[in-house]
Amino acid sequence: MKKFALMAAVAVAALMAAPVQAHADWYAGAAYTNFDYDGDDVDAVTGRLGYRFGPNFAVEGEASTGVDDGDVELNHNAGIYGVATLPVTSNFDVHGRVGYQTSEIDTPLGDFDDDGIGYGVGATYRLSNGFGIRGDYTRLDGDVEADAVSIGATVNF
Repeated sequence: MKKFALMAAVAVAALMAAPVQAHADWYAGAAYTNFDYDGDDVDAVTGRLGYRFGPNFAVEGEASTGVDDGDVELNHNAGIYGVATLPVTSNFDVHGRVGYQTSEIDTPLGDFDDDGIGYGVGATYRLSNGFGIRGDYTRLDGDVEADAVSIGATVNF
């Protein structure tokens, strides 16, 4: 029930912000992500889709799947985040984000599902109006904690 309440709060905030802002646009991205689960590194490919309600607020979803078969394997990680953005220059923004995420992980000791709060910071450098480079650090707090660092490209449409 707590998970549902958090997701509902993010959705309500997004819907309430929509009529206030006249400017809105979609963005998508792809990234390489490294998850650190208590010293076990897992590489993944991440996709993002977001909706920007104005220059300072967005809601985005992301999904990752593991790309290597080590001792710890990421089957998937998915989350939804509220994103607050602060433009630093006309081409450079910093952002913070908080939301809910869920993971499915295979280990030598067995498979398990984990979910919890995700929060982090990042930056985007726009090379043009439609294309940019984005980096993120996200802390995943659940039964098992993880740090995720990603670098990738974004496209506005």
